[in-house]
Amino acid sequence: MSKQISTLSMSRCATSKICSDLSNSIICELPIDVLHRILDLIPIKHVVRTSILSKHWRQLWSTQPNLVFDPLFFQYVSNIRDSAPSIIHKIIMKHIGPILGFHLISKTDSFAQSDVDQFIIFVSNHGIQKLTLDMANNEKYVLPDSIFTCATLTHLKLSRCFFKLPVGTKFPYLVSLQLENSTIDSPVGSNIISLVLPMLETLELTCCADVDCVDLVCPKLVSLSILSSYRVTFECFNVNPIFTVIKHLCLDGSSLKNLGSYHVPDRLDVSLTLQSMRICDLKISVKRIICALCLLRNSPNLIELDIDEVVKVDETICHSEELFDYLSKAENQVNEALGMIQTVRLRKFKGTTTEMYLIQVILAHSPKLERMIIEQCKKSHSTSGNQHLKTLISYLRASPNAEIK
Repeated sequence: MSKQISTLSMSRCATSKICSDLSNSIICELPIDVLHRILDLIPIKHVVRTSILSKHWRQLWSTQPNLVFDPLFFQYVSNIRDSAPSIIHKIIMKHIGPILGFHLISKTDSFAQSDVDQFIIFVSNHGIQKLTLDMANNEKYVLPDSIFTCATLTHLKLSRCFFKLPVGTKFPYLVSLQLENSTIDSPVGSNIISLVLPMLETLELTCCADVDCVDLVCPKLVSLSILSSYRVTFECFNVNPIFTVIKHLCLDGSSLKNLGSYHVPDRLDVSLTLQSMRICDLKISVKRIICALCLLRNSPNLIELDIDEVVKVDETICHSEELFDYLSKAENQVNEALGMIQTVRLRKFKGTTTEMYLIQVILAHSPKLERMIIEQCKKSHSTSGNQHLKTLISYLRASPNAEIK
């Protein structure tokens, strides 16, 4: 028995030596930026502990350019005596070099306005490029003015925030802006806010208030997502240059409903340059389908259509007959809308009558379709999924190259 223990101890020592040798010969020779990427994959509480690995690693954690304080961090903090703001403050005070990313993400912990102000002021003076604020505060966090003078920002993601844009606000290098449950207030004495974003490529607005009072100047915008936010009408497409330059558009059911709140034109005054369109949480109605067809018909370059779940089918079953009747009579509009589509993706598929009919219509009127990708809802049984697939395969296809996956 003692011999076995001795052998096991020797084996562990040998393994430890091998790991140490590998660490010294391989890991330590990696470039600093590669080591930082490795640390990006590790929770920050473990990042600090890497300092015990070797002399080489001892100060590496303090130069880590991306600081992520996520739910794992806050779960760890909840088990110790110190507070989260205090720990974050200690970490950034010991930091050496630039802070390129600062991400504060907590669904359970709230922060005092003054604490977050200090964090933002500090990282703003250390070359911050990517900033995320998503806190569980009951009241919306008010952004400090220093954020609007930070010229290094490239990615800004804000949730539950309130900000008043100073006159002439300009983020010269901002590439991505994501706002969720946030409110923009106009300057005193002005009803319209001008926000110049010359490099912006991605804009996402989710459940935002008062963003329609913002005059956005984004000549390089590529992707726009509007979910349960301000009222978008077809007139916006005619007068706002943003809609004529974007390549990718994401709307949800409520946004489509708002589109149809006024007159739905047969033709827009401008031709859209959309290449893909995504519709989330589609609650079926004839009005929403008419609006979707209008966008598709006025987008001659659109080749990808993504429907991210048909929702509340039980509530819309009464509209099914009305929908079937409309689509059967609008064959020309449907043909034009689907004429260039090459890829269709239907997510969270449940196999309802309405979903099956939509797929049937798409297959029958898409002569250039190459892929129809069906992603089953996680709650669906594999047996019913196989039955639905057999039915879908039997549907008539306008494109001989169309595959159902």
